[in-house]
Formats: sequence, C-alpha cells, structure tokens
Amino acid sequence: MQHLRRFWAFFWLLGLAVLPLPTQAQGLVRDAEIELLMRDYSLPLFRAAGLEPERVGISLINDRNLNAFVTNGQNIYVHTGLILEAEEPNMVIGVLAHEIGHITGGHLARGAQAASTAQRPALIATILGMGSILAGAGDLGLALITGGQQLAVRNFLSYSRGQEAAADVTALQLLEATEQSAEGIIDMMDSLANQEILSEAYQDPYARSHPMSRDRVKAYRNGARNSPFKDARDPDELIFRHKMAQAKIYGFLDPPRTTLRRYGNQTSQPARYARAIAYFREGSRDKALRELTGLIAEMPDNPWLHELEGQIYFETGLAAKGIAPYQKALALRPDEPLLLIGLASCLLGKGANGGAANQAVNQKAIGYLRAALRLDPLNGPAYLQMSKGYGQLGETALAQWALAEYYAAAGRKEARRYAERAIKGLAKDSVEYIRAVDILSSIER
Repeated sequence: MQHLRRFWAFFWLLGLAVLPLPTQAQGLVRDAEIELLMRDYSLPLFRAAGLEPERVGISLINDRNLNAFVTNGQNIYVHTGLILEAEEPNMVIGVLAHEIGHITGGHLARGAQAASTAQRPALIATILGMGSILAGAGDLGLALITGGQQLAVRNFLSYSRGQEAAADVTALQLLEATEQSAEGIIDMMDSLANQEILSEAYQDPYARSHPMSRDRVKAYRNGARNSPFKDARDPDELIFRHKMAQAKIYGFLDPPRTTLRRYGNQTSQPARYARAIAYFREGSRDKALRELTGLIAEMPDNPWLHELEGQIYFETGLAAKGIAPYQKALALRPDEPLLLIGLASCLLGKGANGGAANQAVNQKAIGYLRAALRLDPLNGPAYLQMSKGYGQLGETALAQWALAEYYAAAGRKEARRYAERAIKGLAKDSVEYIRAVDILSSIER
C-alpha cells in the first residue's frame, strides 16, 4: 500500500505542472505603475511574436524568488523578486522573451499531453507489479512499480528540458527582432548558475526540469555572439522607471525600517520615493508627504506620485483630501482602472457623511467604479467599494449584488448567499439580476 500511495502521489504532483494556477492563493500584487512597466517591456516582444497584446495577461506575484512563468494559456506571472534582482530592464525583458517563447510554442497545452504520455509506462508497471505481488513475488512487484514511476518522471522531465531549450531559442529570436541585447538574460542565467545549491558536477541532469544553467549560458552566448545588438542598452527613461518600480516594491513589501536602512540618506528620486512609502507605512504621514511634495515638484507629470499622495490621505483617514490628487493622476493617466477605484474610494469616504449633496458624491463614485469594471471586469475590490456605495445610498439589493460579485471574483462560496439575497430585491429585467442568477448557477453550495 505504501508503494501505491507513492504512485498516486506522483501523478497528483505531475498534474500540478499543467493545471491552471489557483490565483487567489498566490498573493497577487496589483499596481498600475508596475503593471504598465511590464506591459511596456513586453509590447515589442508580443508584436514580434505575432501575439495580440490585449490577449496576453501579465500579473505580479509577491514572491522574492527570482522567477516568472506561464499558465492558464496566455498569462505571464512575474515574481516581484525578478524585478528586484534585475539590475537593468534588459534582464527582465530577456526573461519575458523566454516566457513568450513558451506561449508561442504552445508548451502549456503540449505539457498536458506529455504528462499523459509519461503516465502510461508507470500505469502499466504498476499493474504488472501488483500482479507480481499478488502472485507472491513481492520484491519483483515493488521493483516494477518503483521503476515505472522513475521512468515516467524522467520522461516528463526530459520533455520539460526540451521545452525550456526551445523557449530559450525563441527568446534570442525575439530580442534580435526587437533590436535588443541578449546580455541581460545571459547575466541573469549566469547569476543563477553561480547560485546552484549543488555543484553541477554532482547533479543528475536527468532529474532536472530545466537544462543545466551553465549549459543555458553557453547556448545563449553562442546564439547571441554575432548579434549586431549585443551592446544595445536600455533607454535612460526605462532604466529610471525600473528603479522607481524597485523602490516601490521595497517600500510596500519590506518592513519600513528595512527600506529606510536600505536607502539611507540617498538623494536620488527612487530613494526618496521608497522613503515616502516607508514613512507612510510606519504611520508618519507628515514625513511621507514632505518627501512626496518634493518629488511632485520635480516630476509634476508623474501620475503615480499623485496616486501615492491620494492613497496616503485616504488610508490615514482624510479621504476628502485624497480626491484632488487622484483626479490629477487620472488627468495624466486616463482610463486606468486602479486610479478610478482609488478616486471612487475617496469619494465614498466623503459620501459616508450623508445628506443630499453627499448622495450625489456616492453616485459619482459608483460611476467611476463601473467605468473601472468595464476595463477590468474581475476586479474584486471595485465590487467591494461599489457595495459600500450602494449601501450608503440605501440600495440594499444592489449592495448585496455587488458583494456577490466580489466573492464570485474570488471563487468563494459566500457569493451564493449574497446573490440569493440580491435577487429578492432586483428588477428581473436588470443586468444585475441576470448576473446574480449566473452566480447562483456557477458557484456550488
């Protein structure tokens, strides 16, 4: 029985390599500034690969490991650790080119087929092994089961290594087509090779899902040797945005004291950006705003600085003062869903005081939230804020519907309870009623 448990556990783990990612469990990070930067890194690569940019998703995961991966079809997930470890944009761009190689190669779909193929010898070996055990040849039966499992694993990992090598080739082609250097991803792979836990001389190449890092560095160098773009460098503006993104990640995801020690008395704009965030997070609103005021004076057309100012006011109990900064941010970056949600949240904070004038403020906030959801239909926080807005307007059924949407976006069963309540008060010909019925049919009890 122990061997049987190991056998089925193997197939469960093998299946995880090809199943859709359960995103609600992965610590996703939403930030308009960094998402736009990743989009700008990727856009030339998408076009060179023949992909429609609007059909490819890019999401951030709060994870300090240096990694990126593709799942759920055409969706790229980037670890915050990759952005932090990359000394320049070209390093991230090279990794994104590799992930796009997985998309164009159809590796996710083919991986499922490869996993199925890998299972067959293990299944046959298990059947034969069980037959041997029942016939009294226990040692032979156990050997057959174990050998079949090992063969299946090696077959699948061999296929996976082939996928990685193919994606590396595509990455080189995409970087060449977009006139960008491959030195960034070479440096990244070189760094990974130096960080190998075990010396590669003692590693079994058949027990790895990726080719040896040194082998990949060598392949990249050979492929890029004659590239006329070997010495191409990232534009200064892109390098600056990269450093600002790093500062923001450190500021929001590290303890404030760690961020303040990291940037010390540095006078660069990214350093001051990080310190403003750290002061805000430790509760020093005045210090945060002093740092931020200087940055806004130097970069008045940077929407993300205005966004941060609005966020500071909102999250420190001064929602009404956050309205103007968010409006400035939206004027500079129209139709940005996260900015629309931020502005709506400030308006709802103001509208919570009641009165006819504030009822109009609540209606305006709901309008911004609906605009955000047209651009980002699965944004759970937008529905949560909308529920608050409808609650402040006394529209109970609509507030319940918005909560149902919020929980449905997270795949949570509470969605049914709120959808059932909403249906009782919604007009049957309304969009919200139809959506509530859809939720009831799609969410299990």
